[in-house]
Amino acid sequence: MAVRAVLFDLGDTLWHFPELPPTQTIREETMRRLYALLRSWDVEPEGELRFLGRDIRLALGEADRLAYEGDCVSPHYPALTREVAASKGLDLTPERAEELWDTWNLGGIFLGRQLFPDAIDMLSALRDAGYRLGAVTNRSFGGPRFLSEVRELGLTPFFETVAISCDMGYMKPHARIYEHALEAMALDPGETVMVGDSLRADVAGSQALGMTAVWRKPLKMREEQDGIRPDFVVDELREIPDLACFA
Repeated sequence: MAVRAVLFDLGDTLWHFPELPPTQTIREETMRRLYALLRSWDVEPEGELRFLGRDIRLALGEADRLAYEGDCVSPHYPALTREVAASKGLDLTPERAEELWDTWNLGGIFLGRQLFPDAIDMLSALRDAGYRLGAVTNRSFGGPRFLSEVRELGLTPFFETVAISCDMGYMKPHARIYEHALEAMALDPGETVMVGDSLRADVAGSQALGMTAVWRKPLKMREEQDGIRPDFVVDELREIPDLACFA
């Protein structure tokens, strides 16, 4: 079956964070934003509430780990944030929990997110050759604010759909997040290529549905997965349009 479309992972595939701010700068900015929000609710950030940002981060990391190693059902992060706040004596409505979660997320712009230099040229080459494009990404923060960052990076014109794990309720390699993108684009897995940096989430997850998997080797190797064999391997994004699957 001829290839008609390409789905992309985002983080460490199309973009990265080459120069993250110092840890202390990130902590101070998180505290500044959280304390301002609490005070707008007439809540003084004292006692255990001084550690709210840290404990949201720890709870997020543990929930992500358990989900990824388990059933790949995405945690509900605002609800998780609400639980952390409650453990410190701060009872929040679901709406305020959403606001707290939004405030805790500093966003990719603050953290120095950048596209890889060859990302736009590669996407343009595929689009100009007639291939349809979409994105499938594991993220703890989605919604309009995240999509606005995708737009600011110049990616929105390329993608027919962006499937975000926290919005879908499932994280890669779960089949459902891939199926959402395929259904949105009315595609058969056999005519779709998936490109990503994770052997398990991107390669094994897409191959299980019958897609062709391209492993974009990460700058820093983070995982070893015996038995997972990508259909194609690239070191640079610019190599993708010349792969045999697009011949």
